[in-house]
Amino acid sequence: MKKICFIFVIVSCLFTACKKSRLSPVELFSIQEDLPELKCHFNEDMLARIEAIQCNDSSLIVFDYHSGYSFTLFDLKSENVMGRFGEIGQGPGEIPLGCYGYLYNKNFIISYDHPCFIATYPIDSLRANIRFKPLILVKYEIPEALFSHVTPVNDTLFFGAGSYRSEYQFVLFDRKNKVIDFNVEIYNAKDETFNISNKFLSNQGTLRKHPVEDKFVYAVNNSSNIDFVKISNNKIKLLKSIRLRDPDFTPEQDGIFYSVLPDAHSPIGYIDISTSRDYVFALYTDKPCINAFSSQLILVFDWNGNPIKMLHLNQEAYYIAVCEKQKRIYAAIKNEDKGWSITSYKIDN
Repeated sequence: MKKICFIFVIVSCLFTACKKSRLSPVELFSIQEDLPELKCHFNEDMLARIEAIQCNDSSLIVFDYHSGYSFTLFDLKSENVMGRFGEIGQGPGEIPLGCYGYLYNKNFIISYDHPCFIATYPIDSLRANIRFKPLILVKYEIPEALFSHVTPVNDTLFFGAGSYRSEYQFVLFDRKNKVIDFNVEIYNAKDETFNISNKFLSNQGTLRKHPVEDKFVYAVNNSSNIDFVKISNNKIKLLKSIRLRDPDFTPEQDGIFYSVLPDAHSPIGYIDISTSRDYVFALYTDKPCINAFSSQLILVFDWNGNPIKMLHLNQEAYYIAVCEKQKRIYAAIKNEDKGWSITSYKIDN
């Protein structure tokens, strides 16, 4: 990763008039469905401040940084806690605070962009020994690339989303730090008011991978922009790009500090994404960003980016995770006392 002499800062909201388009992907959906809630019994006393949730057929992982650890592991069938893992620190086997992670192919894969590395926790190893140390897959340094998220494609190829050369959204590289391919122009590539750091900050978002195939979906924060891509023959191919409303950001600089300021009244957009073999489930809201980042709406796309249907929850969700085997969507919610809990909803696909 190119060394830079500034510090990234994101300021939550700027109270200015919104001048840009308010087009919403909600308008693309003609089929709507109310989901029935299924109560869960995950121990709320084991939850701190939830930052994300992930699940597969057997396990649910909660991102809740506390007690010196990053994650809490639950057994999905019994809903019993198996323990906390991901010890926070700088020593051997420890990880930095704020590592991003996702479940894929019986592994929990984590990444961090400074220092730049990708590592994995085999789920079976974690279930046998909750203090299992992460296995480093690759340490990388890609000049002119600033990644929001990075994930393995296979043992030798890695896929990054963010900004590259201040022009492109996606990069494919190998473990020798060689860029194999790059594609899909960022929305503000030609806007000279945004410098390299502003463009990175304004193109952060949520990246998710197909459970089996080399397909990816990426939604840019504070927008309705979502891209569906696949990797074939070492090339990044755009399947579909839905860009109805770009982020309404104002680039700022104060000495060594760079920031992008979202308009306080612009819609929040995509909050979280989870995937199945057939569909992409996107938690979305048109509420302005002065509100809590939560929603009762889930937009369902197929992997070609076609709108399928819109799902309605009976309460506000902050994060979601889909389990195909149990046909459930798990949702992180807040209780009346403002504490956290996890509930679920039955789905038919």
